[in-house]
Amino acid sequence: MEQKGLRSHLTGTLPISIAIHAAVLLALVGIPLVANVVVPTVVVTLPDYVRVAPMPPPPVVVAVRPPSTSPSTQQPDSAPQVPTRAPDSIAPERAFTSPGPEVPGAVSGFPGDEGAVPLGTAITAQPPPDPPKPAGPVRVGELPVAPRKIADARPVYPEIARSARVEGTVVMEAVLDTAGRVTQIRVIRSIPLLDQAALDAVRQWRYTPSVYNGRPVSVLMTITMRFTLQ
Repeated sequence: MEQKGLRSHLTGTLPISIAIHAAVLLALVGIPLVANVVVPTVVVTLPDYVRVAPMPPPPVVVAVRPPSTSPSTQQPDSAPQVPTRAPDSIAPERAFTSPGPEVPGAVSGFPGDEGAVPLGTAITAQPPPDPPKPAGPVRVGELPVAPRKIADARPVYPEIARSARVEGTVVMEAVLDTAGRVTQIRVIRSIPLLDQAALDAVRQWRYTPSVYNGRPVSVLMTITMRFTLQ
């Protein structure tokens, strides 16, 4: 009885299970085929920056010529010929002879040479030429020793400048001759009421002579004179 009941139970549920599995399988396979599936479009166009990019330039071909060979550098077609016959005799080498002692009156150099110098005579070096003398006056800064004033004269304060209470500094440029006297003078910084008094005083000054490269020269110097009311 038990076996008959079990067999009837299995016989009734088996078809139902097969039908359920078939329905599930059909749903899994058939629904994707019937559904409206949107397929993504494939972009086959390139971006603008790639499309408009210029083509690379063609490679540069440089023609290289082989170096030309001059006739002097070309190799000889054939090797130098080597003598195959031995010489009959070998000449002895001549011994080297050192020069003998100096002979009085002998001359060094080739015969007839204008620059030939008798041997044994001392050659004296010529002194260097004297440096060129300056064309114009030499500035005080270029002298080894600046000129020194040996005669002085005090300027006379003009009465009109004293009355106007004018003070200041007059700057002059003077030229001294080779004896130290003031020969030329000019004002380079002026005070109109005091210029003439300064010029009159400096013209009476005298300096020691100046020497440049062992020669007396004239000197260009700047003189400053200060006027102050007491």
